[in-house]
Amino acid sequence: MNTENILDSLYFDDDADISIIRQKTVAVIGYGNQAKAQALNLHDSGVNTIVGLREGSTSIVKAKSDGLKVKLIEDAVRESDVIVLLVPDQVMSEVYNSSIHNNLSPESMLIFAHGYNIHYGLITPPLNVDVAMAAPSGAGKVVRSEYLAGKGIPNLIAVKQNHTGKALDTILSYSKAI
Repeated sequence: MNTENILDSLYFDDDADISIIRQKTVAVIGYGNQAKAQALNLHDSGVNTIVGLREGSTSIVKAKSDGLKVKLIEDAVRESDVIVLLVPDQVMSEVYNSSIHNNLSPESMLIFAHGYNIHYGLITPPLNVDVAMAAPSGAGKVVRSEYLAGKGIPNLIAVKQNHTGKALDTILSYSKAI
């Protein structure tokens, strides 16, 4: 395997500046296991967090009762700097194409929990946004319980597209917040 173009690095809490993500509005799309944990952790970390859901979603009441702002996906995307897609893979490209793509602002960031939809070309982000991955090494319940215990879990990160030149700093900051 040719590793000439691969950057392997380990980052720790001290390598991430949480103030970067605190200066942004983050839309978490979905409210399943991982989305709920990440949205709550972001909120508790002092990040302006919006949960984006489809009209009529049964998760609207849950997210609101958890103290989070909830908006339709399109509105959440338009109002956010960072959009985190945490819906199931089998519907992600449809959600992206119908509700996210045309509502993205230039220089915003898309975050995925893994690279399936990007790698296989099911989602093609515009060139004027950052694209990154933040993949916690645990289920949402563990992400949340470790956060509440004042700890964290390892998080795999990747930057696919660095339009702003700040994608690595932003994904590190996001990772620290969750």
